[in-house]
Amino acid sequence: MRALALRAAIGFSGLCLFWAGGMLDVHEFVKSALMLCVGLIALAGLTRFSHARPRWLSAVTIGVYCLYFLDAAIKGLLRDYFGIRPNHLMVLQAVINTNPGETQEFLLQSWPDVVQATAAFLVITLLAILLERRLVRSEQLIASATPAISTVTGRGTHIAIAFFCTLFIALHFNSTMAKENPLLFWPMRYLEHREQLAAMALMQKEITLNMAKRADWQVKYAGPAQHTMVWVVGESINRSNMSLYGYGRKTTPRLDAMRDDLLVFRDVVSSEAATMGSLMKMFTPASLAEPDAWSTQPDVLMLAREAGYKIFWVSNQAANGDWIGMLSAQADQSIFINKGAGRGEGTFDGAVLPHLAQALADPAERKLIVVHLFGAHPSYDMRYPAAFARFDGVDDAISKKLTAAGRSFWTRRYRNEYDNAILYHDDTVASIIDSTARLSPNRSATLLLSADHGQEVGHFRDHAGHSLVDRSGYEIPMLIWDNDTSRHSPGLKAGLERRAYQTDRLDHTLLGLMQIRTKYYDPLQDIASEAFLAMPRTINGTPYTHPAS
Repeated sequence: MRALALRAAIGFSGLCLFWAGGMLDVHEFVKSALMLCVGLIALAGLTRFSHARPRWLSAVTIGVYCLYFLDAAIKGLLRDYFGIRPNHLMVLQAVINTNPGETQEFLLQSWPDVVQATAAFLVITLLAILLERRLVRSEQLIASATPAISTVTGRGTHIAIAFFCTLFIALHFNSTMAKENPLLFWPMRYLEHREQLAAMALMQKEITLNMAKRADWQVKYAGPAQHTMVWVVGESINRSNMSLYGYGRKTTPRLDAMRDDLLVFRDVVSSEAATMGSLMKMFTPASLAEPDAWSTQPDVLMLAREAGYKIFWVSNQAANGDWIGMLSAQADQSIFINKGAGRGEGTFDGAVLPHLAQALADPAERKLIVVHLFGAHPSYDMRYPAAFARFDGVDDAISKKLTAAGRSFWTRRYRNEYDNAILYHDDTVASIIDSTARLSPNRSATLLLSADHGQEVGHFRDHAGHSLVDRSGYEIPMLIWDNDTSRHSPGLKAGLERRAYQTDRLDHTLLGLMQIRTKYYDPLQDIASEAFLAMPRTINGTPYTHPAS
């Protein structure tokens, strides 16, 4: 038992190092340490009890070390990237939905963090193995000196091993503890993910079947005979990096020049800091208060079709079988430009423009055109042509501020690349607005730009990427262009732009802009409505107010 306790102490010490390095929080550390120590004593004890060769005992011990230390390193890497425990649903969805292309991009951008986590795993594991080998040699010396004693296993030891085996099994009846077993953590999450997809597909089927009840939706179109609605969905766009919002670098020169023709909302936050959850709440009645409403009420595309809109879906992201794929399948025409494995296939957002032009030229009286961009999704340097790399290596007030804040070389570099991506995003969005204006001269036309979420690029910590804990992961741009300049008088414009909003209510704004009236439309939640009423907002479960408020 002393030898087994020493082995458990080595594993416990290794997890202590991960905790001390910030790769495990105290809750993960306590539960993982308990599971490791109990499991190690049980498994190693059974190996000893079965009189297996010493190398088998050592192999079992080292295997347990590697399993728990690798689990700690991966969780630490994900914690550093997202800012919260990987148990969070958004983190798990992001990991599980990652394809090979996105994995490659993650490694290209976050390789310093990957190297750090890998080094921690290798160093701590190597130390544990060396201590284990030293313990084995000590046992061998004792065995050779006192062979008669060393081969005797007392009744107390048998009872202790049986106790730890029973305790190890009993811990798995607690779902929280069972999830701290590395062999179960990811399989359980994957099964939950598959169950969610299956439930989602079933719900989508039920909603489709419910189309027969569409008269209950009470849909009416209240706009002009001809209307075009273009909805540009940006990806990973932080308004704090746009000169349109006062950023110190000229990252949005074309939108800046259009400023008088735009409604630029100053205080909009996303509902989630990851794509899937955010878009689900933008396209459907689901909200932070009612996250399951998407499964019982029609989404924006269904209501638009019922109001007589022809729907186009133009995307620069790869087609896949997730919820977004199911949603886009409702469109009359779906175009996915990116044919590669993911978001790093070298297709820039400007490639959507010819397909947008075709949709704008379509003779349908009412059209909803959804344009889904890459925006500034990591890896940032893959989001723009070389001609837009204007902030590489610059020494300006922004770079000096980052240096003074102690940001690392890599975070400063990623900020420059991110600003390059924002510059190209500005060019693409401005071109989309120009195309919409040029190809819709004799009809009412409206364009809405909204991002799914933001990015943390050195604003609040030494990190570049998604963040569920920093407000930079949620603070996004939102703007409206309209070729009917009489809709908003100059006196109302400033008041509209100051309105506080969260995008889980965006379906009401879209319905309002498309002039669709239905029992699912609430003007109180339409940011462009005269009846708009600001509502409390939260990010990651915490009440949010704009810092300038």
